[in-house]
Amino acid sequence: MRDKENIPKEKEYIALDDQLSVFAGYKEGYPFWSVDMDDAKPINNNRHLNTLRSWFPHRQIEAIEI
Repeated sequence: MRDKENIPKEKEYIALDDQLSVFAGYKEGYPFWSVDMDDAKPINNNRHLNTLRSWFPHRQIEAIEI
């Protein structure tokens, strides 16, 4: 059995849009954006980022590594 230390940890990111809002999770099934950085929910793969970009095609959404 491998040590937990040997398992590579996935990188986590914060999704930030062009209005400086962060992805803060979901509210009533819809993505929620907040201007408060403390509300940011980390995402850990490009698939989630690509989904956010497809839901909000008119927003510039970038991933910031945390």
